[in-house]
Amino acid sequence: MALSFGRMTRPVGLGLALALGAALSVGVATQASAGTSAQQRVKVHELVTKDGGFFYTASESEKQNAITKHGWSTTRTPLYYVSRAPFPGGKPLYRLRWDKKASYIVTASVAERERLVSSGGFRYDGILGYAPGSAGAGGEVKVFRLANNNKWRLAIASHTEKILANEPGWKLDGPLLFQFAQAG
Repeated sequence: MALSFGRMTRPVGLGLALALGAALSVGVATQASAGTSAQQRVKVHELVTKDGGFFYTASESEKQNAITKHGWSTTRTPLYYVSRAPFPGGKPLYRLRWDKKASYIVTASVAERERLVSSGGFRYDGILGYAPGSAGAGGEVKVFRLANNNKWRLAIASHTEKILANEPGWKLDGPLLFQFAQAG
C-alpha cells in the first residue's frame, strides 16, 4: 500500500525517507515556555490501521487522509501535544513503518532508529514532532511505549496501566519521553 500524505522533517543525509509524512501545519498553537522561544504545539493522534497496527501523526490533514483514503480509524487513547520545531530540552520523535504490515513504531532513540532501519524490516518515516526530554524541559505528561507481536502503542501512565491490565499480550517497552498537557 503506497501512502502519500504530506511531508515530515527529516535529518539531511538520510536517504531513507518515505512518501508517508506529516505536514505539521494544521491546528498549530503557539506557547512560550519558561526560558525558551515560542513553541508551536500540535496534537498527537493515534489511529488503527486496517492491518491492526497503530499509526501516530501530529497533522490533522494526515489524520483525515488516513481515515478517508485508507479507512483507518482514530482511537480514544489519551495523547497530548508535541512541538513542530526543535526547542531547548526537546528531543525528536522518529516514526518508522514496519515493512510487513501497516504498523508503526515511534522512538526517541537515534540508535534504535538506525538499528531498526538497518535490520531491513523497517523504513524511516521522518520526525513526528519534538517532545520534552524531561519534566524540566516542559514535559507534563510521561508517555510510554508498549509492544504486542509487531504492534507498538504509545500511552500515558494511567492508560498504560489499563492496557496492561485489560488487553492480553501487551508488554511495556518502557518510557518514551514526555508530552505537553496543553496546546498553549
